[in-house]
Amino acid sequence: MAETASPTKRSRSSKPAEHDYLLRKPVNTLAIVPKSEKITVTARKIYNVMLQYAQRQGVEKERYRARLSEIAIGIDFNSNNTEVIKQYFRQMATTGVEWQSPTTGEGARWSISALIAHADLIQRGNELTLEWSYAPNIKQELLDPQRFAKMSLQVLAALNTMASLVLYEICCRYADNPGGLTARQAWAWWRPVLTGAPDSPASAYQEYKIFNRDVVKKAVKKVNEVTDLEIELIEHKSGRSVQDLQFKVRRKHPQLGLAERPIEPVDLKTIGNIIRAGIPQDRAEKLLLRYGAKAVDEAIAVMNERHRRTNMEPVRTPEKYLTAILQSGQFGAEKPAAAPMRKTYDTKAERMKLIEQFMAMKRTQLNEMFQEMPEADQAEWIARFEREALPVSGAIRKAFQSKGIASQIVRPVFLKFLGNAVWEDGWEKPSDYELTDLAIRMKNEQQVLADQRYPNKGRVDLGVIKG
Repeated sequence: MAETASPTKRSRSSKPAEHDYLLRKPVNTLAIVPKSEKITVTARKIYNVMLQYAQRQGVEKERYRARLSEIAIGIDFNSNNTEVIKQYFRQMATTGVEWQSPTTGEGARWSISALIAHADLIQRGNELTLEWSYAPNIKQELLDPQRFAKMSLQVLAALNTMASLVLYEICCRYADNPGGLTARQAWAWWRPVLTGAPDSPASAYQEYKIFNRDVVKKAVKKVNEVTDLEIELIEHKSGRSVQDLQFKVRRKHPQLGLAERPIEPVDLKTIGNIIRAGIPQDRAEKLLLRYGAKAVDEAIAVMNERHRRTNMEPVRTPEKYLTAILQSGQFGAEKPAAAPMRKTYDTKAERMKLIEQFMAMKRTQLNEMFQEMPEADQAEWIARFEREALPVSGAIRKAFQSKGIASQIVRPVFLKFLGNAVWEDGWEKPSDYELTDLAIRMKNEQQVLADQRYPNKGRVDLGVIKG
């Protein structure tokens, strides 16, 4: 349910109200549609923090002010190192957006403007101060909204994709409605709203099944995992074709208590680490969005360790190297607990079969990683393999000389060399946890195949019972 704000002003000495600790996001800003550039998830998070500061300072001000360290942390923001944060303010000041409510017909008007009207970074002593303002046509609604959704910046901070962040904001608008249903909109309406990118015929999400698989389902899963809401996608079809989407929303727990707490700045530590690794900011954002902060931080640590090894060649293209090891899928997942696990294999022979299956999967991952590399990088890896790992004589060398790595006896040796180079030591030695997980997945897959082959096996007809 959208809240209705009271225009009554309170004195600074009075007790803080609930909305001091929750962001009041006007309904017209929940489904902003970018008209020029893409809005990144980090820029949107920083914008939310700035909006809460501005709401506290009051609609009467022309300019709003906060220490930069109160808006974002994680990067050394001295006078010579502000380019990272400047890029986000450029997005806010230059990206034209349409402001609209997710409910058709709700809200007093339609508006178009940039997210902010201006931003200044001012050095005062050893501290940087941010000053900013809003366009006149949206300022009143932004800072003293009459219809708004309440949301926690702490919850928003846990969402690391644009789609999950926007979906959570929109669903907060309907979480307290009696029916718990969002507005119903054409699925194409949701496309630029959830991706934060201007709609284009060249978009990868022109087909609903791709948009649903890569954007909607992942956003729903993320919101359900880390927020106080539980949401469910509802598809409305015409025949077999999906036409409209809406979401069913409910709160898992009561809303956050009213204990006083400071506004939490956006943590740019991971973005800073990627940039310091030699990767441009726009590419750093894409890596962060695709793999998440935990996976990227762990992968950067591995790459930094590689840099420190004097007996290995330096990493010439950090972005390609980091992407390659992230694609292995070994980073970001929660580490298994050390508690003993029940094994799903009983004999040494069964264990050996699982190890063979595990290695086959690893070789497949390495092969896919290699095939996605540019041809120049592929050639460089093959040359390194010939210099560093190819036997000086014997059948493998002869096969390599005649067929290269396409040879059936050369290919596994090459892939093992590649795995040793890009993955951590011990990657080819599965733990009992990994073998148990693999055995369970294989059994589940076999059961699915059996159910597909014999769909009626074991079923009882509960039709009409004749006496």
